[in-house]
Amino acid sequence: MSLLRFLGLGGAAAGRDQEPASLAEIAGQLEALPPDESRFIAAFSYLLARIAGADLQTESVETAAIAQRLEEFAGIDPERAHLLAETAVRAAETHSASDDHLVARAFRDMSERSERIRLLRCLYAVAAADETISTVEDNEIFDIANAIGIDRRDVVALRSGFKQHLGTLKALPRER
Repeated sequence: MSLLRFLGLGGAAAGRDQEPASLAEIAGQLEALPPDESRFIAAFSYLLARIAGADLQTESVETAAIAQRLEEFAGIDPERAHLLAETAVRAAETHSASDDHLVARAFRDMSERSERIRLLRCLYAVAAADETISTVEDNEIFDIANAIGIDRRDVVALRSGFKQHLGTLKALPRER
């Protein structure tokens, strides 16, 4: 099942004249899909990659977690999902300063609230892939949530499902 069908996304082409470069790069890996679907998946992928690189290093387990989310929620075959995850990580590293908020706003404009909530769950899952959600990653998720129009209380509720991975709640090495 495709992510768009699962999420009930209807496409809108508004705002494409100011398209972030990262979306075009990632969507280029999805030529076989309709433009609205490839753009949605590109934004979804980029935002996952943004979290994976929030602490200035993207672990292989985080890239694998991005690929897994793309397989599960976008119905992309494993090989393509891995390639797309790697492309998204490179795009996020290359365009982060200029595209982070543009992509988040583009995702907000092309998604429904339920899709945004699903994205936040995936963001926490990617951040937790290495067993610790750093404060930087957690703050970045709150930043994305704000940009896509999700209330803080909803983020806190989602975050509670990942509390065992929150770095701020883990014991310090000397306390173990």
